[in-house]
Amino acid sequence: MKLFLKIGAYAFLVLACLEIALQIYNPFAGRVKNGQIVLPVRTRYILDMPPRQGMDTHIVHSKNSLGFRGPEPYDSAKTRILCMGGSTTECFYLNDGKDWPTVLGNHLAEQNPLIWVNNAGMDGQSTFGHLQMLKQYILKLKPEYIILMCGLNDMGLDTPGRFDNQHSWFSKAYQFLELPSTIMNISRAGKAKRTGLNHQFIGDLRKAEKLEMSDSAIAERLQKEARYLGEYNARITEFANICRDNNIKLIFVSQSILFSDENELMSNVYLGNLKTGEINGKTRAYILKLYNKATYDLALSREIPYINLAARLPKDARFFYDGYHFTIDGAEMAAEIIYDEIKSKKLIPTLQNGTNSQ
Repeated sequence: MKLFLKIGAYAFLVLACLEIALQIYNPFAGRVKNGQIVLPVRTRYILDMPPRQGMDTHIVHSKNSLGFRGPEPYDSAKTRILCMGGSTTECFYLNDGKDWPTVLGNHLAEQNPLIWVNNAGMDGQSTFGHLQMLKQYILKLKPEYIILMCGLNDMGLDTPGRFDNQHSWFSKAYQFLELPSTIMNISRAGKAKRTGLNHQFIGDLRKAEKLEMSDSAIAERLQKEARYLGEYNARITEFANICRDNNIKLIFVSQSILFSDENELMSNVYLGNLKTGEINGKTRAYILKLYNKATYDLALSREIPYINLAARLPKDARFFYDGYHFTIDGAEMAAEIIYDEIKSKKLIPTLQNGTNSQ
């Protein structure tokens, strides 16, 4: 009995020391703490990456005084636009100036220099996080427009997780302590790897791992996913309602990925049987279509502009480094498509008021 007590005391001491160390510095810290988003204000990430087609090897990723990517806010800006979404918006592994919101902002500024655009994307965030970001930070900035790309990170989600507002003693302890949250962050990284959403670079598509799935297995997986769509629709509806109530004009952008039930444009490799996490590319594409359609249906019913990037961006591996996230060319192409839709459909009327308007 004494031995067990001694082992328990030592284990408690080790855990206490780990907790203290993580409270001082946590290299695995997430950007959510106590149910709140913690933005990396005035932070610079410098990364040296191995050579990859379509990517820089030396990456500088900077956050401004708001914790976003892009120029500092300025008083003379007449139109404030925030781009929101997950990692496909943040473009973490693209250099400053090459993420699609910044490229889009440059195009818009050429038409009207009084337009200010920032990238409020956050790696790993679903619509649970987008709602928290909107309430906690975005509304205070009073933007005229929000461009939201969402859906990909909502696959299989039905609980708020890190944004759980329960006030039980267990919840409060979990939110305060660094050790359990660190364990969860590492666990989430493992889940992201299993689902194929964690920036796993794809090399030669012809050598990529394959996964065959029967029609019945695909149908079963789609049926399983369908139960999450109602809650997803409720979240994007709440997001749209908050924007409407605060006089913010919302623009939805559909999520675009490489995986599909078709061949890749350049190599002619079939994308449907490529392995992406625990399912294949065909199934992943079908699941994403469920979320994009839910977003489109809401946009249509509420007369909210909807830019169908998924339909316009070619299934070209030069635009995606892992099947989900944009290369430099992919971000440029995405920005061009979004800009073209905004301009041709006159979604931002102030474009016509700039000194350089065409």
